[in-house]
Amino acid sequence: MRILKSSIFRSLPFFIFIALTFGGCKPVTETVVPTMNQETLVAAVVQTVNAQNTEQSLLNPTATASSTPIPATLTSPPPTETPTETLIPSDTPTVQPAYSAAVIYVVAYPEDKREYVGNERFSIALGFRNTGTQTWEAGTNVKLVSFTGEVTVQVETSVNKTVAPGEKVEFNLWAFGSEMYGDHTFAFQLFTSTGLAIPGGYATFTYTSV
Repeated sequence: MRILKSSIFRSLPFFIFIALTFGGCKPVTETVVPTMNQETLVAAVVQTVNAQNTEQSLLNPTATASSTPIPATLTSPPPTETPTETLIPSDTPTVQPAYSAAVIYVVAYPEDKREYVGNERFSIALGFRNTGTQTWEAGTNVKLVSFTGEVTVQVETSVNKTVAPGEKVEFNLWAFGSEMYGDHTFAFQLFTSTGLAIPGGYATFTYTSV
């Protein structure tokens, strides 16, 4: 019996420590976190983000985009271009000049050829038409105004009759083949009886001396 009491007294401080230890501690209550489904969780996140954005907007008002729609600038349609007026040519006839001529032909005869031997004789006929409004008086003439090679042709001749507008006239000149081989060209101009050069009255003749 003495041994048992002694054992109890020796163990008493241990039990007192245990009692004090467990007596000062409160049982821990387990907190149960309620589970959320996915839609509830997303809604909570969106709400949180919106709250943060609202807070940032209040802190930085200049960075906040206006929710009021800005009306688009009205652009006036471009003015309609006035079509350029097309000028229709009139039917006014061209006024004919007083003096005008057209070359009808330039031929050699009695045989119309372009090669001659030295001193071979032939003639040149120049045909013109009066295309102006003024009658050519008697004394209208043609003259040699330029040449290449050797001059072997009559240098001037005239007519002794009038040539009315629309009529034609022929001038005849004698010529002969040159002893200088090669090409020879004669240029003639038509003149009025008073010495006026008639526009269009220019003719040339070329032959070869062989």
